[in-house]
Amino acid sequence: MHAVTDPEDLQARLAGAVGHAGAGIALFDAEDRLRHANAWFRQAYGVDPDPAPTWEDMMRRCHALRQGVLIETDDINAWLARVRPRYRSQPVRSFESDLTDGRWVWVTESLQPDGWLLMLVADVSPLKASEAAARQARDVALQLARSDALTELDNRRYIFEQLGDLLVGSRTMRWPLTVVMLDIDHFKHINDSQGHATGDAVLRHFAALLRRQLRPADAVGRIGGEEFLLLLPNATLDGAVQTLRRVRQMIAESTQAAALPLPAYGFSAGLATAQPGDTVDTLTRRADEALYRAKAEGRNRDWADSRSMRL
Repeated sequence: MHAVTDPEDLQARLAGAVGHAGAGIALFDAEDRLRHANAWFRQAYGVDPDPAPTWEDMMRRCHALRQGVLIETDDINAWLARVRPRYRSQPVRSFESDLTDGRWVWVTESLQPDGWLLMLVADVSPLKASEAAARQARDVALQLARSDALTELDNRRYIFEQLGDLLVGSRTMRWPLTVVMLDIDHFKHINDSQGHATGDAVLRHFAALLRRQLRPADAVGRIGGEEFLLLLPNATLDGAVQTLRRVRQMIAESTQAAALPLPAYGFSAGLATAQPGDTVDTLTRRADEALYRAKAEGRNRDWADSRSMRL
């Protein structure tokens, strides 16, 4: 048989459990004054000893003392005006909140028909930390899947995916799209005469210079041993040539610096601008043919696809 529990004893046990709960529990009356808060809530929110502050009083105190709720603003009145319409706006409302001590909490507000409001606050920091770690691991894995390990540029698969998207955007927005195939000249000789470590250093150096020339919408990837693909949306042939000229100047300046033990090197480039009906294959094939012509004409130069020149 179960022992009969005295109602007063049960009430005392409940009050004790609430008071020492590992989560915040608070009760606001219809005038929005705090009528009860357990120790967890008072400590986390830095509640003033005043037995009945309003919710707004609490937020102002948090902001003034930089404790409790993290309120990142210089204008608390504007912050309250923005947040207040959501407070007490629904029978049940849940949301995430940050505390100034770095904890993440999940807040649930339950609004009663008579205007009293019960607020429950749970520390979800471990869960959020796990989520953040999982997101970081996912982002790292995604970056590795998209990147060339040596140069940290986009890899072949990903740069061609981007080209497909840019072709669609070029047709939709009616802006030009220029692609550039680049090949480091005499790279095999660099590897054979100075070793693969030097060759790798040249590849990383070239990749870094290309990356420095990118606008926000541009993209560049390594598609072969010493071959790269540069995507320049909303850029004409003239604009692309100017970009390549700056890269050549930077190569000359940096390889002549005594602090950078790299051999002087150059590159050849084949350029093609997207035309109606182009696909990834047809556009890159024309750029590749232009690159072949640049190398046949003596290397360390640019050559534009003839169809692109007529645009």
